[in-house]
Amino acid sequence: MHRASLGGGAVAVLVVRSGRWQWMNEVTERIWSAALSGTLDELAERMRADGVPGDVEAIVMDVVERLERAGLLTASGRGSRTLPPPMPMVTAVAAPCVRPGRGARALAGVGLVLALGVMRLPMRARIRLLGCLRALPPAPPTMAASAAAAVPLVRPSWWPGRIACMEVSLATVLTLALRGRRAHWVLGARRMPNEAHAWVWTPAGAHGLSGRDADDARRPWVGVAAAPPLNSHE
Repeated sequence: MHRASLGGGAVAVLVVRSGRWQWMNEVTERIWSAALSGTLDELAERMRADGVPGDVEAIVMDVVERLERAGLLTASGRGSRTLPPPMPMVTAVAAPCVRPGRGARALAGVGLVLALGVMRLPMRARIRLLGCLRALPPAPPTMAASAAAAVPLVRPSWWPGRIACMEVSLATVLTLALRGRRAHWVLGARRMPNEAHAWVWTPAGAHGLSGRDADDARRPWVGVAAAPPLNSHE
């Protein structure tokens, strides 16, 4: 599981096992964290001391049951779960690219075919597979921008399935991998209204945060998971 604070007490959680998103308010997140660490009784005592009205135990157990139905908890053996540390900021937009050449578009076509195949795998398998790219050197800014611009140009209009942000960003990462360079597939979220999105990140900045998916200071995108994982010094 991966989680990140979206501000205003909201938290987004990505369940890698199922590929499902869950948004929580501050109270739900506190109960979830307590359930994971086995401290629900202590949390209930604190809630009573804070003057929470009503039957605190019933409130807590109702939330726990909803979390179990969402796949965020198991009914037995919840135990403590180690979650990845927060990611560094991944929403600074990289410089755009001029129209990519024929060679870049041809390679992007291969990357898109690969991406459509990889998207048939479970989310956990996708993230594990992209983890193999961590040994590659980072993609130079011009190369990353060229790949990000080329993938949308080779998207076939006749394709009957989905080709949206997840497929396009994954295709960009795989196109760069074909050239022996690394980019990161970022899965993120924002609130009000709750939305999930996928984009590409390199040290030069992010690709895929434009148009209706542009970052917004009032409800910014927050990276929740990245494959391969990001280091804090990147």
